[in-house]
Amino acid sequence: MFDEYFAVSRCACAPAPLLIDALDDTLAAVRAFSRHPDGSSTEPNLELAAHAAGLDLRTDNREPRTQATVRQRWIQGHRLFFALTQATVVALRHALRAPSPAGSALGLESAAHFLRASASALRITASFDAQDYHDTVRPSMTPPQAPRGFSGLWSADHRVLVQSLREWGRAAPTKSSTLRPAHRRLVEVLTDVHHAHVGVCSRFVGSGPSLLRGAEPGVQALDRLCQRRRTNLDAAPAARPAQLADTRNENLTLHH
Repeated sequence: MFDEYFAVSRCACAPAPLLIDALDDTLAAVRAFSRHPDGSSTEPNLELAAHAAGLDLRTDNREPRTQATVRQRWIQGHRLFFALTQATVVALRHALRAPSPAGSALGLESAAHFLRASASALRITASFDAQDYHDTVRPSMTPPQAPRGFSGLWSADHRVLVQSLREWGRAAPTKSSTLRPAHRRLVEVLTDVHHAHVGVCSRFVGSGPSLLRGAEPGVQALDRLCQRRRTNLDAAPAARPAQLADTRNENLTLHH
């Protein structure tokens, strides 16, 4: 139901080209919501993410979305967020499997770029009036339009990202000490994504409950989840001897 709401389809065939196509399409669509009159992006982190993926950031020539299409803005922004989440997973797995510290550093820096762009995607997605959220978006995510407790925690991409962050957190202490600055930047950027998510929640829900957690305030639930993810990244002390950790090559289900 979560994928259906956001018009996401998944395929295990040719995963790398599918992910690149998904990034290209969703970046172009969301730029229509966020460009200056001269065509430049209000969120330069999107351009950095495109560069990290080897893309030339193209412009969607459609007219910017209006309040009349606020639900479409909500959906397109989330589709970009999902593609960036999967790109982050790929980058983290590259950092885990790379045979050299330089290769691992490239994976970590790419993951940081994709996470920064994820924070930008959240800000762009929510750049409409709170009243529009309550009148249009939130009702579309509640019964009878959607099952009770509709939540981003239902996302398959979110589950894989959390698992990948945990795997890197366990492996990081066994890696070269030269990777520690890149690791710390990754932790800091993950916090930036959290702040962007909290900003969306605070703007639209305030101290009200999330759709999933019932009586628990949405911001409080997000704070708890962010702390858990930071713990996953810093699960082991950083002073262990440097050695390479073996990791298995796992398949990633992609959306397009």
